This record gives sequence, structure tokens and C-alpha cells, in this order.
Amino acid sequence: MFIIDSLIGNTDRHNGNWGILLDIKTRKAKFSPIYDCGSCLNPILEDMQIEKITNAEIKNLALNCYSCIKDNGKKIKYMEYIKSMKNVECNKAIKRVFSYIDINEINNFIDNIPCISDIRKNFYKKIITFRYEIIKDVYNKI
Repeated sequence: MFIIDSLIGNTDRHNGNWGILLDIKTRKAKFSPIYDCGSCLNPILEDMQIEKITNAEIKNLALNCYSCIKDNGKKIKYMEYIKSMKNVECNKAIKRVFSYIDINEINNFIDNIPCISDIRKNFYKKIITFRYEIIKDVYNKI
């Protein structure tokens, strides 16, 4: 989930954002579907603000997105942490997850959301693609 959260810039994935479904009859438990992603993709930005953001600023937003997870008492910057390749488990997660990330499908999905503006769609595609390329580069190095 850390890898996907890094892609969408989720700044609020904490231990309270996980659910477990329990089948009382079989006594088996499994994770619930993912929820509470309201803090991803810079939700506070209005379209008028997005319209003024340069590509350099989008890159800055993509690079400087923080996770709730801390390393040595400091919140992790997703892209910096992933690029460092210092966490073996994170590297393994990239190996497991990357092949399932289809940037064309993501862009197509975004393009077909009827209730958001083209300005927002383009912003989402740019910021996700920028992060995707970083993850892809790390995947290729692994």
C-alpha cells in the first residue's frame, strides 16, 4: 500500500485507516477494501490554483509529498525514500506491485471521470506520471 500511496500522494495512511473483515462462520479474517484516500492528489487545491501551477511546481509537489510513516522520528518523503532504495521490504514491494501499475489505464481512468475538470485531470495525470517514472526507475534498478 505504501507504493500505491506514494503514487497517489496519500498523506493520511495511518493505522486507523485499515479495516479487517471477519467471517463469523469460518472465523477467517481478511483486509477490507482500501478506504479513506481523501488526502491524496492534493485535494485542497482549487482548479484556479491548479491552472497557475507550472510543471516545475508539479514536480516539486510530487517530490515533496510526505507519508504518515516516520523514519528516525521524521515523516518520510515518499519519492526520496523510494529512490534511496535503503529499505529492503520497500524494494520487494516495488518488485511485487510495479507490474500491476498501468500508467495508460490510470490516465484513461482519469480522462473518463465525468465530474472533474480537464484542468484537474491534466494535473492528476502529470503528478502521477512523474511519481510513476521515479518508481519505474527504481524498479529497473532492482
